[in-house]
Amino acid sequence: MDLKGEGWLGYRLGYAGTMMLLAAQAYLFRPGFLTKPAWLDMHCYLTTAGGALILVHSGFPYSFGYWSPPRLNPELGVYGLVGLQGVAAWLVLVLIFSGLFGRYVYGRAASAGWGRAFKWWHSAHSVASGALYVAGFVHLLLAVQLRFLTA
Repeated sequence: MDLKGEGWLGYRLGYAGTMMLLAAQAYLFRPGFLTKPAWLDMHCYLTTAGGALILVHSGFPYSFGYWSPPRLNPELGVYGLVGLQGVAAWLVLVLIFSGLFGRYVYGRAASAGWGRAFKWWHSAHSVASGALYVAGFVHLLLAVQLRFLTA
């Protein structure tokens, strides 16, 4: 049973993790049927679980081929972007830890006067999240649509 992306189960773990990450983004819109703290809890749980599935899909920590920075080759066109899968894997790991840190800061922002730190963190976390979604989209395009898989 191969948990990495090219295996039957690993392929599905990647999709399940992606769906969980996308569902977690409902927090941005916060429909009125849940309170703000409940939405934040849902966002944190789905993002952590979805991120963990994606990391297993990427082979982390075993067979994780992204220890060195990925090589991007723009001269190869869209195929030169295959290195973005490594960027996406690292961004997932960074965002999980960033989210845990942000949850800690958020819990103390009002009582300890950490409002400025929370705003700075929120901006950085949002930019990293956007970068993850771009890198993830390119990875999906290459892996699913063009059948260009790298091990």
